[in-house]
Amino acid sequence: MAWAEVVEDIKSLTVMFCVLRCFNIMADEYNIKFAQVLTDNGPEFGPKGSKKKSEHPFERMLMELWVKHRYTRPYRPQTNGKAKRFWRTLNYDLIEETTFNSEEELKQELLEYMVYYNHQRPHSL
Repeated sequence: MAWAEVVEDIKSLTVMFCVLRCFNIMADEYNIKFAQVLTDNGPEFGPKGSKKKSEHPFERMLMELWVKHRYTRPYRPQTNGKAKRFWRTLNYDLIEETTFNSEEELKQELLEYMVYYNHQRPHSL
């Protein structure tokens, strides 16, 4: 299962709400509950190793949901290889050579693609 969404920026509050929507969709539609999440070390995901994690919106949300936050190792893209491969597939299947007339059209096409990706597109093992 995968999920992608168009966001207006990558500020911590925006990312927090986007991830919360993803968690809710995965729980409601697929009965998937998250015990942990793996992110890169971007500031939108919180200060790694900080004593003040509860002050960061993304970290606070994870604490409230009892979801453990794990970080990828810096300069080791293979740590997050499945996500990198998903983005490459999404770019190839949907984004490349496609012109969207509006942000709404992009959002709709992306939503339809996510349904296709999760339910119909063949995946290798």
